[in-house]
Amino acid sequence: GGACLSLGLRYAGTANRAAGSAIFERIIWFLELRDNKDIVTLTQRPDTCTLTTCLCTAAMSLAMVMAGTGDLDSFRLFRAIRWRCDEDTLYGTHMTLGAAIGLLFLGGGKYTLGNSPGDIAMLITSFYPHYPVLSSDNQYHLQALRHLYALAVHKRILEAVDVDNADKVCIPIELSLAKSNESIEVTTPYLLANDSDFAEIRLKSDRYYPVVINFADFNVQGNISTLYVKRKAGHLDFLQDPNALSSVSTTVESDGGESFLKSIKFFSNDAILSSFAKYFCNPQYKIDDTSFEADVSFEKLCNDIAHECMKEEKTEILPLYLKLFRFIDGISKKNNIKIQNIWDARLLRSYVEMKGRMDDTYFGLVNLLSRQLIALVCESVDKTFQDFGVDETALLSLDNYDGMTRKEGTTPKRIVECFLVWCQ
Repeated sequence: GGACLSLGLRYAGTANRAAGSAIFERIIWFLELRDNKDIVTLTQRPDTCTLTTCLCTAAMSLAMVMAGTGDLDSFRLFRAIRWRCDEDTLYGTHMTLGAAIGLLFLGGGKYTLGNSPGDIAMLITSFYPHYPVLSSDNQYHLQALRHLYALAVHKRILEAVDVDNADKVCIPIELSLAKSNESIEVTTPYLLANDSDFAEIRLKSDRYYPVVINFADFNVQGNISTLYVKRKAGHLDFLQDPNALSSVSTTVESDGGESFLKSIKFFSNDAILSSFAKYFCNPQYKIDDTSFEADVSFEKLCNDIAHECMKEEKTEILPLYLKLFRFIDGISKKNNIKIQNIWDARLLRSYVEMKGRMDDTYFGLVNLLSRQLIALVCESVDKTFQDFGVDETALLSLDNYDGMTRKEGTTPKRIVECFLVWCQ
């Protein structure tokens, strides 16, 4: 019993399999001494009080080693020991076995015992192997001291929390060992033992943005901090989609309608994106008094934009898209031809041209706006100038200003000024 207690204190909270197996075998041996009735066992059996004390001490030692792990074999063994209830089973036996089961599931599997010198002192005081006979027995050991084990408890659970909704998520992670190039792959939540010597924590999932953290920043005074992660748009967590069968690339198609709207709401919680998909991507809602009402390609363009904004997580660009829609609609009706708007359209055209000439890999991957929409803006501006009869040939002679066609009361001088801004 004393050897088991020494092992329990030395490897408290480490889940060491070698120490746990040694104590487990000794508990089985104590059980055989208690329950067998053969002559050899009866000859070796000590008195009942000593045998019960050794059995309870060994059980408590195994619980200290496996604290917080919820080890199923240990739990079955404790239940088997606790099953016996007769006149020889005292209050202290029930108390010890109940405490052992409680240590096994310490803090719901989120906490374990420390093994620092201060922690060991608290454990010795709490689990001193002299157990009471009655609930009022304080002759050899004050029962109030049994609660001091709480001072040796440390939070060692590694949990991942989604920053968007504060939900705890299951994520595969990689733990790199500090003294070697080896690593282990586990899934959160994961209970880290006290003797864990890891160098860094790395996420191993394509559904979440990559995170690499130094383990020393996580292990603060024996307690493990929470790992905050952010899920990429268009993916579900591992509880909803464990086999990665559903994603924005496999289920969301730009075909419009109610199915497209449901897919947007399923993969994104953004209210702005949902409203955009509802009123611009749903054929049930039509925009009155616009040149796009009869244009089927506009609806497909809105579907592509909604899909792009959700996939690349840039819903803040949607107001800019709406502004461009109004600009295209206004310039098609010849009532939105202003120098400021033409300047904005020219900046967008320059942005696309400059992006195509740059070799920056990161800049080339980031799409601020849809190329199709910018091309539609440029096409609408060019078509409007053609309708007014303004081109480079007409500008060769300034005498032709007064002879240019007037439409809807717009002065040719304003159109020429806008054309100069667009073409310079």
